[in-house]
Amino acid sequence: MLSPTLRLPRPDQVLDRRSTLATVDADEAQKTIEELFCAHRLTPLDPGGRVDLTLRSATTANVGVHLLDYGADVRISPRALEDFFLVQMPLQGRATMDCGNEIIKSDARLATLPPIDRDFSMVWEAGTPQLILYASLPAMEEAARRLFGTDVSAGLRLGHSLDLKSPAGQALLRAAFEFHDALNSADSAAAPYALKLLEEAVLHRWLLAVPNNISLALGQWDSGNGTTAVGASSSNVATARLVKRFTELLERHSAEDVMASELAEALGVPLRTLQAAVSAETGSTPMALLRTSRLLRARRMLQECEPNEQSVTMIAQDCGFAHLGRFAQAYYAAFGELPSATLRG
Repeated sequence: MLSPTLRLPRPDQVLDRRSTLATVDADEAQKTIEELFCAHRLTPLDPGGRVDLTLRSATTANVGVHLLDYGADVRISPRALEDFFLVQMPLQGRATMDCGNEIIKSDARLATLPPIDRDFSMVWEAGTPQLILYASLPAMEEAARRLFGTDVSAGLRLGHSLDLKSPAGQALLRAAFEFHDALNSADSAAAPYALKLLEEAVLHRWLLAVPNNISLALGQWDSGNGTTAVGASSSNVATARLVKRFTELLERHSAEDVMASELAEALGVPLRTLQAAVSAETGSTPMALLRTSRLLRARRMLQECEPNEQSVTMIAQDCGFAHLGRFAQAYYAAFGELPSATLRG
């Protein structure tokens, strides 16, 4: 059964529990965005030089989510980003990015990814609030090293557009929405392990959704499907052996805060190789098997503790689930009862 197509949220739904910064002064708007991202020139295109900036932000050390709306026609002329990556998704309206040899017109279907190695310019039409994903260059390069199992010291360069309706685009949106919900939650702050898992999912889905110099050099970009793909191992025996080693390693470390990329590294293979092997053998993914392991860990903890010792929320976060509602849904689907029922015994 196909998953329903994910749609971008309304602007009022993005980081709605975070404070909103607003200004109608163009100079203040430019200074604010420079402090958040990088130096640039902001040119209002309305005759009166008007802007009506709305900004909401939530970040970790490596990944961020932002809602940005200039509220007017503007031209934005930044220098090369150099040390971070962005995905810019218009929630409505239209925007144009000019990279010199490439002009990309974006809307709610097509996102833009500004270059990090050269200057560029953008025109955002009035009524074009954008959902923006941020990732630091070091974090993205480390994710690429683990994902593709190759040296990235020569630098990482990504394509400049992304079809959000494509399977890879939808996978990135799914990861981004979970990350957003964790940062925007009314519950207490997500535990470090949960945020690490969410960050890794965003970075890996990002790298798999956009052509980049690493996947192209390795011959792992399928231009026909617009996705990074690796075939299963040519040896069924080798594939089965790798998956067996992975499941054994997962079982041994089920009580620890591990990530799929760390297990792949311990097995001496790139995460993409492990993904292909697990898919060929089980039809699943390493992340899905890790999620099942985390659910089992949570169930053991709920069964073994006294109700007045720990809460469902505490156990969910300890097992890497940042959003209590999603944890309860996954737990019920796996075990046929809510986690609160297990805790009560």
